[in-house]
Amino acid sequence: MAGKPGRREQPLDPQNGPLERLALRLRELRERAGLTYAEMADVAHYASSTLSQAAAGHRLPTRQVLLAYVRACGEDPDPWGDHWERVRRDLYGPEAQRDALAMTPYGAAGREEGTSFVGRGRELAEGCQLIERCRVLTLVGVGGVGKTRLAKHLVRQAADRFAGGTYCVELADRDGSGDVVAGAVAAAVGVGTHADLDPLAALAARLRGRRVLLLLDNCEHLLDESARTINALLASLPELHVLATSRQPLDIGEEQVFQVRPLGLPAPDDGHPDEASDTDGPHAGSPAVTLFADRAAAASPGFRTTAENRHTVAQVCRKLDGLPLALEIAARRLRTLTLDELLERLDHRFRLLGPGGRDRTAHPRHQALRALFDWSYELCTADERAAWQQLSLCSGGVLITDAEHLCGHSAVDGTQEPADGPDPGAFETLAGLVDKSLLTRADVGGHTRFHMLETVRAYGQERLKESGRALYAQRRHRARYLGLAAQAGAAYGSPEQAGWLRRLRCEHANLRQVVTAPAPAGEPAETVLRACLGLWLHCLTSGNVGEGARWMRMIIQRHPLPPTPRTTLTWCRAVWVAGFLLIINGDRDSADEVIGRGERMLAEAPAPSGTADAAAFEAAGDELRAAFLQLRALAALVIQETESAVEYSLASLAAGRWSTMLLTQPQCTAQLGLCAIIQGDRARAISLIERALAMSEARGDTWHRCYLLWILAITHGESGQMEEALSHLHHALRHTWEIDEQLGEASLSETLAWLLASSGKARSAAVVLGAVDGVWQPSGVPRHFGFAYMAAHRERGVGQARRILGVSEYARAYQEGQRLGLRNVLERVLVEGLGTA
Repeated sequence: MAGKPGRREQPLDPQNGPLERLALRLRELRERAGLTYAEMADVAHYASSTLSQAAAGHRLPTRQVLLAYVRACGEDPDPWGDHWERVRRDLYGPEAQRDALAMTPYGAAGREEGTSFVGRGRELAEGCQLIERCRVLTLVGVGGVGKTRLAKHLVRQAADRFAGGTYCVELADRDGSGDVVAGAVAAAVGVGTHADLDPLAALAARLRGRRVLLLLDNCEHLLDESARTINALLASLPELHVLATSRQPLDIGEEQVFQVRPLGLPAPDDGHPDEASDTDGPHAGSPAVTLFADRAAAASPGFRTTAENRHTVAQVCRKLDGLPLALEIAARRLRTLTLDELLERLDHRFRLLGPGGRDRTAHPRHQALRALFDWSYELCTADERAAWQQLSLCSGGVLITDAEHLCGHSAVDGTQEPADGPDPGAFETLAGLVDKSLLTRADVGGHTRFHMLETVRAYGQERLKESGRALYAQRRHRARYLGLAAQAGAAYGSPEQAGWLRRLRCEHANLRQVVTAPAPAGEPAETVLRACLGLWLHCLTSGNVGEGARWMRMIIQRHPLPPTPRTTLTWCRAVWVAGFLLIINGDRDSADEVIGRGERMLAEAPAPSGTADAAAFEAAGDELRAAFLQLRALAALVIQETESAVEYSLASLAAGRWSTMLLTQPQCTAQLGLCAIIQGDRARAISLIERALAMSEARGDTWHRCYLLWILAITHGESGQMEEALSHLHHALRHTWEIDEQLGEASLSETLAWLLASSGKARSAAVVLGAVDGVWQPSGVPRHFGFAYMAAHRERGVGQARRILGVSEYARAYQEGQRLGLRNVLERVLVEGLGTA
């Protein structure tokens, strides 16, 4: 072979059809030119692999790749356009539309016609309207989300509105600068160009006066060139409309950005599939499930979704974030794996969804999941890559202020610990990740919160391991979220309490991650022990009491004794948190053991040297001794051992020093009030509860006010003072809504049901009871936290409602409450009313 042949190509047989005959002719051109594919790439502005594939004989190249190949060999490309048309007709038949095929690289049109297009009805409808209304529409989304395919369907639907034609410019394999995009547009439109001809001028001359839709596909690596070309064409062609796809916006004046999201996921359920038919249940109608099932049936004949496997299919779809490309590759793996095996191996998704599961006709970047994200990674700056890696550790999203702390101050080289405030430079880095569709933003309570798809997170974590920065990034992550928990705990006895409870609610997944993971080398044990102070009230108000109790068991097992004498007080506060959550979770024996350990440690701990230090240690020790007595009183009160509860509460109050953070004084006072109610001393009970309420109001303590008002409601209800009882209960519910205290809301609502039933509103009571059970059952927490006295009011309410309504009507009202949900029911009861009996 003449010239510089490069790597030896596979032999071709012209008898095998038009593709191999076309490939042979292209090889002959290159041989006559004496060029390597690398040399041709410099002229053609396509990757050498793209040019070699054009002459491989496996699939039809796009028209523009073919013409670029011919031009790079020094030949006239014009006759080759007609030749490409003839080959295309031989392959796909005369009925195939030229524009639709020209838009699809390497014969993928045949593939797309053979598979269904799922779950994009809304996007198609909105996109068609926007194409008509906007001169530049950019479909933006993460790699593999289906931008190209959606764009092609939009063009097909909109084609009849563009009498001047529709054209596609495929930019995925283009590289270079200058006129590379303009040259690609010229090739797609069929405008011949040469060194002395301005491609933009030639395009303006060819398209002037025509209503044309131009699709520019995969602009993300040529943003500046694409923006310049589009702006120039729009200025000279007033009837031109442009549809672009990119992983980030073009940022030009007339651009309308349209976010392409992953396919809709199945609704969460309880994890136990029912016996319904294949199309029933929470997963029916999920586009992600539909796509996966369709591709799985094609790859593995006989596969179908059933009641038995529906839950596993849903888990696969959720694990892959509803990304169409990932679902399609995963479906092909069912040729080798069972569905359960596939799900199990998705923890290593980039290995599982590699080239072995590829579509051979797809672009190389779409043949493996990792290749798709490698491309996104290459388009990021060094700061963006470091931020991607750092934020991949965040679970459940990250608030913008936390992201700025985590990603600033030498996050790239890992040489500096986070500073006290956010790094102003980190904002631009985060904006870059949002623009590149690697972060999505949501407005949560007026604050920006970023989220990463789990697949994007998994890629970032792999890159983090490869970078050598994993330990440093882990330390930053733990320092941030353990620090937030410690700050919250210190503010629980202040007006800042409600704000901190809302703050930690959003960070529960991040807290789970840092609390349950072993501490990295070099992290002081005191860091996690100090953070425990924020967990007791967070876990209670967020409905995660059982999980919080498990966390604290784990922490105390890791630190059965204070790590150092200096950390004794911090360790004892963590022990108090463990005891509180264990009591509320119904594990009284474990709570008793833990509290006893804390009390012994306080008794045995030597005071530090120095008068001031010793005095501070003694004062803090007295506060903790009083706090442990308050816990013992609480444990006794839960099982109605009122004499012990009174004894411990009085002993705690007699200490004279109480922890503000642990709310010792108002809790003890309230516990004495509850004992008085159980003992029948109503006047004393009201006096004590009102005293505790005044303390809580003075401190700005929202949480405790919920429960104190609840107790007052019960006291007035027992005396038949229904208006006063309902008024207190309504105020208490408003406080639970302020901090989104779901279990407190459920507890108060059961008392509301008893009051409604006692007032003759039996149906309203039954509806409330049904809604309440939808909160308690998933929580795993003992109803009313095990308080026997409080549980008795629920049983009275149930009994009264059943007697008035009868079994069948009670069941119907109860099911209505389950269907509506507690918050909706409460709004109707308290604002509109649900009727009487």
